Amino acid sequence: MQGSTDNSNLSSPSSGQKRQGKFRKVSLAILMGSLLFTGTGFAKEGLRDQYHVYEDGEYIGTVKSPEVVDHAVDEKKAEAEAAHEDLELVVGRELSVVKEKVFGSNDSADEESVKEMMDEALTVEAKSLAVQVGGDTLFHLKDAEAFNRVIRGVKLTHMTEEELAAYEAAQEAGEFPEPEAGKTQVTHLSLKADLQAKEVYTAPENIKTDEDALALLLSGKPVERDYTAEEGDTPETVAKSHGMSVERLQELNDGMGGQTELDAGSTVKVLVEEPYVEVSVTRKQREASPIAHQKVTKNDRSILKGEKKVARSGKDGRKEKLSVTETVNGEKVSEKVLEDEVVEEPVDELILNGTKVVQGAATGQFAWPAQGGYISSKKGPRWGRQHNGIDIARPSGEAILAADAGTVTETGPLGGFGNRVVVDHGNGYTTLYAHLESISVKPGQKLAQGQKLGVMGNTGNSTGVHLHFEVRKNGQLIDPLTVVSK
Repeated sequence: MQGSTDNSNLSSPSSGQKRQGKFRKVSLAILMGSLLFTGTGFAKEGLRDQYHVYEDGEYIGTVKSPEVVDHAVDEKKAEAEAAHEDLELVVGRELSVVKEKVFGSNDSADEESVKEMMDEALTVEAKSLAVQVGGDTLFHLKDAEAFNRVIRGVKLTHMTEEELAAYEAAQEAGEFPEPEAGKTQVTHLSLKADLQAKEVYTAPENIKTDEDALALLLSGKPVERDYTAEEGDTPETVAKSHGMSVERLQELNDGMGGQTELDAGSTVKVLVEEPYVEVSVTRKQREASPIAHQKVTKNDRSILKGEKKVARSGKDGRKEKLSVTETVNGEKVSEKVLEDEVVEEPVDELILNGTKVVQGAATGQFAWPAQGGYISSKKGPRWGRQHNGIDIARPSGEAILAADAGTVTETGPLGGFGNRVVVDHGNGYTTLYAHLESISVKPGQKLAQGQKLGVMGNTGNSTGVHLHFEVRKNGQLIDPLTVVSK
């Protein structure tokens, strides 16, 4: 603490007032030499003035003129002001000059020596504001304005500039408005601290900047507290968890030295950091949050199968919660919900799913072309040749079904395909069904999705009863498994 640098006799207002002014010089006495000779002009003419110089009661020397003292003070002050331009400085507050009249020649000391002694003895001090905690000086500031800036800085560590400005404006108006949705209003702000500010004189280098003073004020002070040991605690683990050294922990607890484990339930003295200032902030906030809308699907017979239509756009709803929260040094200590209500209901998105089946009108979605079965061969290289589709064997039924609605374009035997059917779906897709035992459709016939077009067989180049199924898109073969699955 810096308390030892203060001058205790400044606490008296009358004393402080007497020392105000550009130079503080106190004439303690004017001593007149007593003449044993009376009535003689010679005695009067032989009187001389001399000046004894003291600093804080300590004799420095004697000079012929008080201007010598003034000049030394001025030089000392000018030198100090060059180094501390922004401070209000005083030099030699405890300096005193005593005038004495002597008969004959004076016995003044060498004035150059006196000047040197004064330069060493004169004290340079700055008028300051000592910020004290529990009577001990924590730091010095330039003036009350600097103190106010530091306190404002403490507030701004726990709120924004905008919040503080709005709070101060509302406080001045005497009315705190209700916050809008998504906004927060500070309704109470208080600082709890054992701080006192006192005007004192101190060495210029003791005066802190606003930034250093704020950091010191926020750093916290070590306070002794009791800790109850838990199972498995050791001096090392307790010291580490409280940011202490083991040596410091042992100093606080007599008899701990040498212990490797602490008894569960025993009391251990530890040091914890407590802030010099507690900032309590109460905020009223209105939080707005969305209520997600749902997607609802409804079948519609007026829309072709495979088509979807958005009958109604969805829209999120909104709910608002008004609550009051109190924080102390940024930590939430309480919260109370005042209102929690839905201010706008959500609107579900309505999607119509077409179910209308029209002969020849493709749905755009392919169905499995057989009654069950499994894939016995996929599209790709096979037996040294390219296999252009998939083979489906061992079905639960023999009917071959149109993968999607469309128009039959080709039927009948064709080389290795044996009996085959080709369907154009009118949307760039065509499908081929081969090795059929029999065909039940004709070219130009309109088919619905899932409609029977033949019976699975073993015609053409076939190794057994199965369906060879191919898909083309815009005339190009594609893997059927990219558009259809069992």
